[in-house]
Amino acid sequence: MEAAAIFYGVANKCQLNVKKDLSPYCIKTTDGGNYIAFIAIESTQVDKDYVPVLNLPSMWSCGNMTRCSDNYPVYSWSIDSRYSSRNGGWKNNLTSDYEYLYEFMTGAIEDNRVNADKFKRLRERQLISEDNQVNIMVVKGNAHDFFARIPDLDETFKKQFANYAFEHAQAVARDYPPQMRDLIVSWTASGFISYTVGLMVMDILYANGTFAALTD
Repeated sequence: MEAAAIFYGVANKCQLNVKKDLSPYCIKTTDGGNYIAFIAIESTQVDKDYVPVLNLPSMWSCGNMTRCSDNYPVYSWSIDSRYSSRNGGWKNNLTSDYEYLYEFMTGAIEDNRVNADKFKRLRERQLISEDNQVNIMVVKGNAHDFFARIPDLDETFKKQFANYAFEHAQAVARDYPPQMRDLIVSWTASGFISYTVGLMVMDILYANGTFAALTD
């Protein structure tokens, strides 16, 4: 729980408040949606003979995956990284997973043929064990109240890296068309302390013995 809370704090409580109007970048759909879309272009290695010799640990994570049910008082937060045995990222993290878990925990469903698909999904995602034990951290109460207990980073510390964050953001923005630079600066600077930094912090805390790796 402490390790998860620290990662959450790094990923969510260390952002810089960049005040830019991003409404020109928003797409409003007829169903009421309002979002900023971005496209990731697949790439392949040009030099087939190139072999990297510097093997760094993966700093990838699918972080800040939140799910909120309309059917039950259920809210979830999770990340996928090398510190988690679950995988699939956002594509494999469904709101219905937590609804099934809620039904299981409240006794609304039993492990029988009628609910076979639900229990299969819960076991595939390892939200319950093979012998029907809950395999996820559960907090009772309001999610907002719980996460509010994780403190924000002190403004004094934020000021120490703010200049570096904006310098970095401006350098990144030069690779984009002028009409996109406000968006790129905003995203890059505000997210200067990111999931990658969170993983770096976790590496330090596990390496120095503050936390011990979980056993099976």
